[in-house]
Amino acid sequence: MMATMTNHSQGRDEIAAALRAGRELGPEYDDAIAASLVERVEDTIEERVKHHVALHSSTTRADKGVASNTARMVLGLVCLGLSLPLTIIAAGIVGGVVSLFTVWLGLIAFYLIAVAGMRR
Repeated sequence: MMATMTNHSQGRDEIAAALRAGRELGPEYDDAIAASLVERVEDTIEERVKHHVALHSSTTRADKGVASNTARMVLGLVCLGLSLPLTIIAAGIVGGVVSLFTVWLGLIAFYLIAVAGMRR
């Protein structure tokens, strides 16, 4: 808050100085002084926008990382929970190493595709 007040008073001081300089130099320098003021205002606005964008993007990235890790953990637990019943079904009821291998290959593929989709 104090920095904002300092910036405002500094901006007022610059405008007051430019007005005094315009009075001293005369009307032939009005365009140059106005252009200088506009440039300072544009620089100040650009600086503030960059600050707000940087602040917003860092907050968004941090929130997204936490949500992504939670979703990945839940997905891992779901795959783990499905692996035991599917392994029992593939090995016991259907029988054979090929069906067991197919179930585990499907679980791994499901997990990898889902994680790759979350990264986008």
